[in-house]
Amino acid sequence: MRAIAVRKTGDTPELMELPVPRPAPGEILVKLAAASVNPIDVGIAEGLLDRMPQVYPLVLGVDGTGRVAKAGEAVRGLKPGDTVHGQFFRAPLGNGTFAEYAVVTEFPDSGALQRVPDGMPAEIAAALPTAGMTALGAVDAIGPQAGQSVLIVGATGGVGVFAVQLAAACGAEVIATARPDADRWIQQLGAAQTIDYTADGIAEQVRKTHPDGIDALLDLTRDQARFSEYAGLVRDGGTAVSATFTATPELLASERITVIHFVMQDKPDLLDRITAKAASGRITVPIQQTVTLDEVPEALARITAGGARGKTTVGI
Repeated sequence: MRAIAVRKTGDTPELMELPVPRPAPGEILVKLAAASVNPIDVGIAEGLLDRMPQVYPLVLGVDGTGRVAKAGEAVRGLKPGDTVHGQFFRAPLGNGTFAEYAVVTEFPDSGALQRVPDGMPAEIAAALPTAGMTALGAVDAIGPQAGQSVLIVGATGGVGVFAVQLAAACGAEVIATARPDADRWIQQLGAAQTIDYTADGIAEQVRKTHPDGIDALLDLTRDQARFSEYAGLVRDGGTAVSATFTATPELLASERITVIHFVMQDKPDLLDRITAKAASGRITVPIQQTVTLDEVPEALARITAGGARGKTTVGI
């Protein structure tokens, strides 16, 4: 089968021809129709999760959708022909979704898997899991109320586009960082105000319109100093959430505001809820582009460069 993989940690991802994996007891073999690209894919290639067991060549990709081609012994609920989607994340790493086939446990310990709702296109089903679950869990952690102000840093990326919609649906006033050419687009998704992150002084821009502070912060970027600066905008009793573990120990110990390093929990519930919202039309799944399998290395490089506007999906 064709797959995008690395031969060792730190290698550049490349297209390879690899054997089709075989499902062990409790596993299913999925013939993939689509996958989606996430920053964690770059991290895995670079060794971010090298504490986990891994197999090489390591096939990348954690999100995908497709039909069950074969079910191993002891598989109870799924059968060949079922269409599934989810986060194909498990140990050992290396059986990813940037491939024509992938194996996953029926009830993955680290990921989440479920049947695809009738009529949901493959690219939508593939785009939802990691980004959608992260956004939903992070917004849950904030718990925004109607009328409260929420600053979302990284609002136009894969997680951000879901978070903007989810917070706005709670009635929150969403302040979104975005390039000037994305202003109208992110406002159509629910942002009440946009802040140009390519200009200096994001905090200063927020203070001009919210001199008394904001109620909550969701930061999806990886700048520790900036997170501390933005957390200073949060009024007493508010909440600051980092989805990338950028809060300092001193900030985490703050008694003035609640500071959270977001860790995704109860993934099956999050996947079920975010999928239901997409299937019912309560949220939009913005797809920036769809690439072919052999174009995935370039797509991963673009994610590293920044400036994403929604999700990148992979047609397989």
